[in-house]
Amino acid sequence: MESEASLSGRVIIVTGASRGIGRALALELARLGARVMGTARDPEALSSLRRECGDAVAVVEGDITRSADVERIVSETRRALGPVDALVNNAGVGAFGPVHTLSEADVDAMLGVNLKGAWLMVRAVLGEMIRRGEGQILNVASVAGLTTFPGGSMYSASKWGLMALTETLREELKPHGLRVSALCTGSVQTGFGGTPPRETALPVAAVVQAAIQILAAPPDVIWNQVVMRPRVRPAH
Repeated sequence: MESEASLSGRVIIVTGASRGIGRALALELARLGARVMGTARDPEALSSLRRECGDAVAVVEGDITRSADVERIVSETRRALGPVDALVNNAGVGAFGPVHTLSEADVDAMLGVNLKGAWLMVRAVLGEMIRRGEGQILNVASVAGLTTFPGGSMYSASKWGLMALTETLREELKPHGLRVSALCTGSVQTGFGGTPPRETALPVAAVVQAAIQILAAPPDVIWNQVVMRPRVRPAH
């Protein structure tokens, strides 16, 4: 597709690239000619990604909840690939259960990765994007950032926070010509949060295709918010 061709040569950081949506997205972006930096905390999984795609994807280990790691991730991307054209905040963690059963560590992890980490990554790339007058941020959020459900209290809180960050960024960055989008998915076939993948969940490939369409949109188009839910098939 002509729109997907626009991704060729663009420097794109994908967080949470060691597995699931992030890994699949990094591979697809590289196939379309983007210059991809995949980052995650798992060095073995990142090495596996690099072996699969060779030089098509660069990788750097890092913890996005730590500002020093984030600065290193962005600095290494600029050194190896060039100025950052797009950031995909995909990394996410989840812990589920009644409010009183969640541990402090569970809550710290979700707020740290899902919200603070996204903010740190945005902060690290934004100055250069503003100076250049171009750039794109895609926050992979969740339907849980639009609604609530039993057992999802602090996960939803972290994703509602990410949605608030996304909306605020969009308004703040409009005068600078930058584009900010949110991709909100329902359950995806990744086993996220330690739960077995469900047949009724969204295929990873479908989520990746939606992300590609957002990133490859014409320069004068902003996909503000894309919401994806699995289709419920009628019983026979």
